[in-house]
Amino acid sequence: MENQFKTENEGSQTPRISSPITQRFKLSSLEILFGSLIIIGLIYMGYIILFQDNSGSVSKLEKKIKSLESISQEQGARIDKRIKAIQDNQAQWESRLKALETTNQGLIAKLGKMEPRKREERKPSPVSPGKGKIQHQVKRGETLLSIAVKYKVSLNDLLQWNKMNRNEPLRAGETLIIIPR
Repeated sequence: MENQFKTENEGSQTPRISSPITQRFKLSSLEILFGSLIIIGLIYMGYIILFQDNSGSVSKLEKKIKSLESISQEQGARIDKRIKAIQDNQAQWESRLKALETTNQGLIAKLGKMEPRKREERKPSPVSPGKGKIQHQVKRGETLLSIAVKYKVSLNDLLQWNKMNRNEPLRAGETLIIIPR
């Protein structure tokens, strides 16, 4: 298979990707060409069959030949119309693709100029002795998340205040320290 990346100019650094749509139109044109070749072959076979027929007169042969010629001209006209329609369609798709590529390049240029966002780190308030501390005794069926929601604190703060790991199991009867905000 040919290389799918083609550049418009040798000096250009942006690769151009041959789209499947363009390849489909090229394939359709080939199919039409082969179809017309098959029709021509059938006409030729018709001529051979007609000339081998000795029982008919020359006028009958001429009428058959003319009808075959008219059919072949009609088919040729239909094929020409179809090829023209495919070429027009291909031109539309190529213009759309070009518009998308320019839009894409503009977006890439904008993204290149943007600075990445800096995340603010929230530090939980340190554990301070004295007022405001709540001791919660874990009941059966409670989870760290349900306790954090109940006291309106973050799960990470709850874990840090109690020096726990997220994967550590919670046992009924265990006492947790909570500092409400």
